[in-house]
Amino acid sequence: MKIRPLAANTALLAALSSPLISSAGEIETTVVTATRTEQSIAEVLAPVTVFERADIERIAPLDLQELLSRAAGISFVRNGGRGSATSLFVRGNQSNHTLLLVDGVRVGSATLGSPSLTNLPPELIERVEIVRGPRSALYGSEAIGGVINIITKKYHDTDGVKPFVQLSAGTQGTVKTVAAVNGGNADTQFSLSGLYEETDGVDNTTSKALRHGDDDGFEQQAINASVSHRINARAKVHALYQHSDSESEYDTNCYSPFPNNFGCEPYTDSTVTVAGLRGEFQLADNWALKLTAGQSTDESQMRYRYRDPALVAANLRGDVFETTRKQFTAQNDWQLGKHHVLTLGGEHINDEVDSTLSYGKDERENNAGFAQWQADYGRIDYALGWRHDSNEQFGSSDTRNAAAGLDLAMGMKLIASYGEGFNAPTFNDLYYPGYGNPNLEPESSKNRELELRGKHAWGQWSVNYFINDVDMLIQYNPATFGPDQIESARIEGLELSLATVVRQWHIEANATLLDTEDKNSGKELRRRADSQVNIDVDRQWQQWGVNASVRLTSDRYENTSNTDELPGYGLVDAGVSYQINDSLKLQLLVKNLFDKDYVSARHFSLGNYESIGREALLSVTYAP
Repeated sequence: MKIRPLAANTALLAALSSPLISSAGEIETTVVTATRTEQSIAEVLAPVTVFERADIERIAPLDLQELLSRAAGISFVRNGGRGSATSLFVRGNQSNHTLLLVDGVRVGSATLGSPSLTNLPPELIERVEIVRGPRSALYGSEAIGGVINIITKKYHDTDGVKPFVQLSAGTQGTVKTVAAVNGGNADTQFSLSGLYEETDGVDNTTSKALRHGDDDGFEQQAINASVSHRINARAKVHALYQHSDSESEYDTNCYSPFPNNFGCEPYTDSTVTVAGLRGEFQLADNWALKLTAGQSTDESQMRYRYRDPALVAANLRGDVFETTRKQFTAQNDWQLGKHHVLTLGGEHINDEVDSTLSYGKDERENNAGFAQWQADYGRIDYALGWRHDSNEQFGSSDTRNAAAGLDLAMGMKLIASYGEGFNAPTFNDLYYPGYGNPNLEPESSKNRELELRGKHAWGQWSVNYFINDVDMLIQYNPATFGPDQIESARIEGLELSLATVVRQWHIEANATLLDTEDKNSGKELRRRADSQVNIDVDRQWQQWGVNASVRLTSDRYENTSNTDELPGYGLVDAGVSYQINDSLKLQLLVKNLFDKDYVSARHFSLGNYESIGREALLSVTYAP
């Protein structure tokens, strides 16, 4: 184990384009999210999934949710069609128990507590690193279930300027355009990308009464800009800016003096902006310093298109929610001898809420210090971590983690780990008028885990067994229309993954088995499926490429009393591509090939949230 040179650290942000199964001469995939330091994926003492740019292009997901759902331990609940509200569950934890980073900058709504995944289009993403299990000892609040690090598109070549254009059209009136220009030399690289998409969508709920019986469309515009500059052999800076604006129609009641006597089309106008500046400095041969400053904003407003001219003139609108997250981080990494790496750092986080509603408190700060010790003695390696958070609202919290790995015979490795998690209640949970409870306490967790993994000439596999006890778990109760705090909940799980090549067919499969329980009532946690299976296959024949995937999800409960059961379902996707020449490529995708009608959630008054149904998309890509 050693601290990588500065050039290698920055190369992490590139798409390495190495497959899950490495062969001689190929660069092995590396990750930084699990330990905040660069490691090969074989060295990491945590369950990690990495999607390279090549994987994203092959899968061609229509949104980030679809891409993430291919990983073990991840499931989603979507409130209707494309662009609608989505809840992310990592290992059965709450949707606000997963920390989302964009190029290392914390992203998410401080009111909802969860990120707007819809506003992070996969076309502008270079790479995704998913770490399952608690990482609060390194990242603090929100990292109970895991951490997802979105690395935006970068340019890493040094031979001038290159364009990129992709045009797509499909069913449900879907059109999408992606354009980019990239350039650079040995010292400086830049990338500028833009995206526009729109779709007519589907009716989000089964209710057809009044204004609810229409399709709910989605429209989005996004840009991504980045620049990297090498100051000298020991210093480099990187800047990022990403902005996304979306408009999502949905079914709900409209704001008016007479809410039931007029027609309107409600929609949400959402904006997510991320800006970051990072400096990397090799202060000595064994000492690397990284300084990061970042800010993310998440703004949403409920708006209405009225049919009554008088209401249009009144310009009636819903409430505005804007949250701003500021982050400043300093991290030092020291290589101590041949076997040890010591990491010491500090972090300042500030969350602010600006809304038309009155919150009891609209700002809070968190200051933290963290330390990590990693050692590698050949067959045995270990990592110890600790973090102290001082939250101005909830006081101090200490979280710890420990992991040890033992290399076994025949390419196998056994890993045992323990991790603690911490999560502060969201502003909505505490203060939303008519909903919040200011007496809620922070959530905490203790996770124990065993992993056995193997890497062989024919492929690789892993088995993870974990038990996560979450105290003071906050969850929405549809019976009371407010948050409950469960004294103690247990999430027990088994994850299995496999990757291999059979007759030039690349096969990746994973399965997740969960047993969740409110330990007081004995009931299962709502909206958690007991089992989930993903199977992906693809093959390349010269210019031709084909891929297919199967996703299976078992039944789960919509309510906390476990009386409303949602049936399981299976989905099949397929795609084919043809490389016309070195610069031009055609790709046809069909999502939900058999037009499966399924229910992932219910609305409290408007019936089931509708599934999207079959979607087809034809794309042409020009990339000289």
